[in-house]
Amino acid sequence: MKMAIRIDSTAAQAQLRRWGGEFRTQVQQAVRRAITREATEIREDVRRHVGSQMTVVRRFFLKGFTAKVLARDPNRLPALYVGSRIPWAGMHEFGGTITGRLLIPLHGRVGRKRFKAQIAELIRGGNAYFVQGRQGNLVLMAENLREHDRPLAGFKRRYRQAAGIKRLQRGADIPIAVLVPRVVLRKRLDIARRVAGRLPRLAAAIETQIRRID
Repeated sequence: MKMAIRIDSTAAQAQLRRWGGEFRTQVQQAVRRAITREATEIREDVRRHVGSQMTVVRRFFLKGFTAKVLARDPNRLPALYVGSRIPWAGMHEFGGTITGRLLIPLHGRVGRKRFKAQIAELIRGGNAYFVQGRQGNLVLMAENLREHDRPLAGFKRRYRQAAGIKRLQRGADIPIAVLVPRVVLRKRLDIARRVAGRLPRLAAAIETQIRRID
């Protein structure tokens, strides 16, 4: 997402027409100072917004959203980058559909790597099988066997909580995950609107810094 800021100041525009040499460097430094001061508040506002709209389990997810100054090119004015280091975060900003045969954990959240390792261990032990669910989807099941207590521990706990069962009998079937052809993610974030709402303040800060140039 790119956003442009127009500085509606006669004095500032007059100074910009004198672009070049020392003045050019001074303007770049002024713009950088202004953006740097506003970037922290914009970053924290974005993180608060994400935290209010999504259930965040790990702090690194929020820390992935950042706002920083881009000022390496001496031939261009500094710019403000607002985004996330998490590549799939944009799906929550715009919504979308993920297609393909996807195995989704039931009764709670499980980390991707941990879930993959647990399923692989159950398959190697011959304790993973599919049954057809009530809605026609395939549900991955496992038996409550002693030799598989370790990979099943989290699944059993979440299943008991969801079903209101105090204790599972040995040999009982445990639903682990559901196999679906696609997952539709609705739009949950509106970061673009929040950043756009702060642009007038950012523009004013840039103008103030430019006015201070002798």
